[in-house]
Amino acid sequence: MQTTTLKINNINRKSIFWALTAVLVLLLSSYFCFITQTIINTASYQSMERKITALNSEISGLESQYISLKRDVDYDLAKELGYVEVTAIKFVDKSITSQTLSLVK
Repeated sequence: MQTTTLKINNINRKSIFWALTAVLVLLLSSYFCFITQTIINTASYQSMERKITALNSEISGLESQYISLKRDVDYDLAKELGYVEVTAIKFVDKSITSQTLSLVK
């Protein structure tokens, strides 16, 4: 049985060294880019969280204002604003089994 050895000449060693160096530089630069992006996203998330808290607070205040104004609306205020009572009420009847809708009078 014969054994053969692979001889790597000097040119192949240099090209392998530079290829591995390029891969290492690429991996390190990618790592730093990802770390930087993670830091930016974290700061952005915290900023958005503060804005969401402020908006939720504002919405809560508006909801309480709406509820208090809703309590003040009554029949006399509606008449004063020009609303009138409905006399002829019209409904859509579901019992009709046709393919079209019709208005029941």
